[in-house]
Amino acid sequence: MKSIIMTIVREFKLIFRDGITIYLTISPAVLALIFIFIFSSVQESDIALAVDKSLPQDLVAKLESVADIEFVDNLESLKERVSGADSIAGVTMQDGTVSLLVEGNEAQGFAESRQNLVSAALGTESIQYTTETVEGQNSLAYTISMACIFLLALFIGGSSLGLSGVNERESGVIHAVSVSPMTLGSYAVSKIILSLLFGIIGVSACALIMGRVDALPQFLLLALCSVFVSGMIIFLIIGFAGNQIAAVGVLKIVMPLFLVVGISSVFISEKWLFLYYAFPMYWQYAAIDTVISSREPTFQFLMILVTGFAWFIPVMIVFTKKVKMKAWR
Repeated sequence: MKSIIMTIVREFKLIFRDGITIYLTISPAVLALIFIFIFSSVQESDIALAVDKSLPQDLVAKLESVADIEFVDNLESLKERVSGADSIAGVTMQDGTVSLLVEGNEAQGFAESRQNLVSAALGTESIQYTTETVEGQNSLAYTISMACIFLLALFIGGSSLGLSGVNERESGVIHAVSVSPMTLGSYAVSKIILSLLFGIIGVSACALIMGRVDALPQFLLLALCSVFVSGMIIFLIIGFAGNQIAAVGVLKIVMPLFLVVGISSVFISEKWLFLYYAFPMYWQYAAIDTVISSREPTFQFLMILVTGFAWFIPVMIVFTKKVKMKAWR
């Protein structure tokens, strides 16, 4: 146990001597800030209203004088539009009465301001508005962007320790470890624990920056359940890169693989989706999507653990052969 703790402390010091690693560590937080800037800009743009075909054209013309109008076919489509990622109110006519439709989770005063705007534009008394309890339907761009940031935060922990391990391999330290009393298990644990710490810090920072404090416990569980995925990243990089130059090449292959596999499932027909079930990266994306949508992600978390462990074992076997480290001694 003492050797593991000493190795973790040494790893931590070595990692932060490298400027590239420091940049990699803070990059998810930087992207989270960019995410907030982009999507808040979308929400703070010109006033827009969504209307369905039940609203007469003369009333639509009046609304067009005060807001940008989006047209939908029916009330159901109007509800789906209102529940999107941006803040937009819907206007419809029910039983001869104009009604305002809002999702209910917008900024304070949003419903009242839209109510007053529509009432003034139509020249009527204050119209009624209805708060619909609907399941949030985040836009695809919103979901994928947020998922990429959290996946990157998880990836950075493993890649940082992988680059550190490549440095050990290049300098001969890993050979010294292989003949020392430290076992392969202890060496792997020391790497994984630190990568797990980086992952927890990364997803926590991203959740706080993007205003998803409510989902922080789920994102922390995501980082914990991704422990074997981080281990895969670490030992793939060390195993296939004998020096820092080779490590850059390995990263160019590993990084897109681990970030894109899950996201690509969005564009696959459901009948072929089963092909993704064996990959923990798919379940990571599925878990993030589930958390964003405020649903229960327990099954996805379990699948990350199961599939991650199933892939971690062969990765460790390849690693031991590549660096000539005995698994048992």
